[in-house]
Amino acid sequence: MVQKSKEKLGDVKQSGLRALANRRESSMVLILIVIFIAMSIARPDTFMTRENMFNLLKQISLVSIVAIGQTMVLGTGGIDLSVGYSLGLSGIVMAKFFEMGMNSWLAILLGVLTSVLIGFVNGAIITTFQLPPFIVTLGMANVTRGLSYIITKGFPIAVENPFVLELGNGYWGPVPIMAVIMIVLVAIAVYLLGSTRFGTRIIAIGGNETAAVLSGINVRRYKTMVYTLTGLLCGITAVIMVGRLNAGNATAGQNFDMDSIAAAVVGGTAMAGGDATIVGTFLGALLLGLIKNALVMLNVNMYWQTVVVGAIIVVVCIFDNYARSKRK
Repeated sequence: MVQKSKEKLGDVKQSGLRALANRRESSMVLILIVIFIAMSIARPDTFMTRENMFNLLKQISLVSIVAIGQTMVLGTGGIDLSVGYSLGLSGIVMAKFFEMGMNSWLAILLGVLTSVLIGFVNGAIITTFQLPPFIVTLGMANVTRGLSYIITKGFPIAVENPFVLELGNGYWGPVPIMAVIMIVLVAIAVYLLGSTRFGTRIIAIGGNETAAVLSGINVRRYKTMVYTLTGLLCGITAVIMVGRLNAGNATAGQNFDMDSIAAAVVGGTAMAGGDATIVGTFLGALLLGLIKNALVMLNVNMYWQTVVVGAIIVVVCIFDNYARSKRK
């Protein structure tokens, strides 16, 4: 009887979270529509063009892929501040192996495995020594940044591999390849987080880690898996970014940590854990990308663009916190 009551309470809680997420996502879609209409009126000749729309997709593709992993990490109650420099080092390792004449596929694999290893080490240290994710991943960010500058000596490593360049700059029909990859990965992540035992358990860990342990969930294993998966997504992003820049660059991944967190939080993922939405994260990345695009179109000073985006993030977080507290 008690067990059935607990299960019923859990179902009610999950349905409540889903309802909250659906309202948040519906609101964001409405905001996106309003901005699209406003910009179509303000800049009819430049905003609603195919070139600008595809440029917008390119701008949000890399951040969205990294933000998928960041969303799952936040869902467990953690955070990963190393994603930017992890993907930067991954691209540099790949570019260096290209420069040494290594087989292209092996070089790409080793580059991706570099960030996978970084993610695994993050997860292993956090779970083994029970250290705060903020401190561990911040330290790892500095380690990877230092290694990036040691390998490159501050200079980009040129890449001429046709496959990598095609990923970063090519099109499948009229659509940028990187946008197609982003959409596929978002779809996979939506299924993984919303329809599998893996997704259910990482949300349970973020909601109440003690209860998750008592219910038999291997918390250490799942947390390590989440950070490792984030490393894999950083590696995929690194390959695309190297193709986009035609080089491995030590500064390539700067700000991806904050941008990915912003996309997830604006999209409705709770920084305290226990609530995460991939669709919301994608919409958050799209909203932030659209705002930046609109500000450029309106000739707003670059420094003011940063102020506006930062203010929007703070306001969204305030309203989100208020909505969650009212629901509780």
